[in-house]
Amino acid sequence: MSSLGLLFGVFFVLLLLGTPILFSLAAASLVVLASIDLLSPQLVMQRIYAGLDSFPMLAIPFFMAAGALMEQGGISRRLVNFSSYLVGWISGGLGHVAVIASTIFAGISGSAVADTTAIGSTMIPMMKRRGYAPEFSAAVVAASGVIGPIIPPSIPLVLYGVISGVSIGALFMGGILPGLMMTAALMVLIYFKARRSNWEIETEPFSYAGLWASFKEAVGALVMPLIIVGGILGGIFTATEAAVVATVYALVVGLFWYKELSLSSLPDLFYHAGLNTAVVMVIVGVANLVGYVLTIEQLPMMLSDWFSAKITSALTLLILINLLLLVAGCFLDGGSAIIVFTPVLLPVVKAFGIDPVFFGVMMTVNLMIGTVTPPVGLSLYIASGIAGISIARICKAILPFLLAQLLVLMLITLFPDIVLFIPQQLYDI
Repeated sequence: MSSLGLLFGVFFVLLLLGTPILFSLAAASLVVLASIDLLSPQLVMQRIYAGLDSFPMLAIPFFMAAGALMEQGGISRRLVNFSSYLVGWISGGLGHVAVIASTIFAGISGSAVADTTAIGSTMIPMMKRRGYAPEFSAAVVAASGVIGPIIPPSIPLVLYGVISGVSIGALFMGGILPGLMMTAALMVLIYFKARRSNWEIETEPFSYAGLWASFKEAVGALVMPLIIVGGILGGIFTATEAAVVATVYALVVGLFWYKELSLSSLPDLFYHAGLNTAVVMVIVGVANLVGYVLTIEQLPMMLSDWFSAKITSALTLLILINLLLLVAGCFLDGGSAIIVFTPVLLPVVKAFGIDPVFFGVMMTVNLMIGTVTPPVGLSLYIASGIAGISIARICKAILPFLLAQLLVLMLITLFPDIVLFIPQQLYDI
């Protein structure tokens, strides 16, 4: 068996046996290094450390902390209230509220799991009380959580930017239009389902007074995405520094504006933010070891040569990569998949003249759809747990939303300028 066959064989066997992704990656790499007589503690630790020794990586713990501070500080409730006045009067009422609230929260958290948890804990019980089917309520929230890592800030885009060397700011800007397209696609789907089912509008009629009152209450939360995006656009700070600014702002707002945070709650909050960061970072380090093994075995070069010999169209290549990533997203979480596949696929797409900013956003959109596909769709498990239903029930309800998200993925694949329009106005790409 070749070294690459051994690597993937050990990895997938361990994964199928239920071994956590971290240990599956580590074991597969160690077996291959041992088979080619390169296994040594010094080499292993050096490669793991090299994957973490990067200034942009600091964005991850700070965005984790900022998201936790805003979630604990009453942000989700205020966003839901504002969203309710904004779109609750449209057919499909609370479904639209869930999507809009998730879209706004996406500008704060950068994580599908955080988005689904924060908005789902408020919206799913509310939707169930208003007579929505539990599986529909859970499916709406889970599907809306996909938007979280697409609209900036985005932890998966930070990972891709660090690995690829592409500007994280450009990647953030590239995610804006695809994220808004996904918001629109979900809302259109909910609207037509509501009209077809003759749902009654269950919120108060639209009023400027109610919208203004809810806006004033939520303005502290709504300012954060503007600070993050505006600061990066204006060249005031980098994406990494934006994470620090967001954390300080969230702390000040939670303690002194909304006053729903207390000093005594901060140690536990930062502990859990650090724990979540550690889970991501340790996978990043081990995945860098995998990337090293793939590099010394020349897999990127072999793939590039094979694709160059077999495929002549960049679009055909992108379609094949999308299919590969959609399958991978069913078994790997998005962050792990980005870490594993970026070093392998990036040289191939560059050889075909595909812009790496576009590819990073397309890959992120693709893999975030994996958060709502079984068997490893984390957002499905979170939403079904909050709703108190089985995974089988939510999997059936999620299908129309999944098709809408795949349509958005297809559109940005066919028309890369959707992704590149904003970055091209601001960056030299």
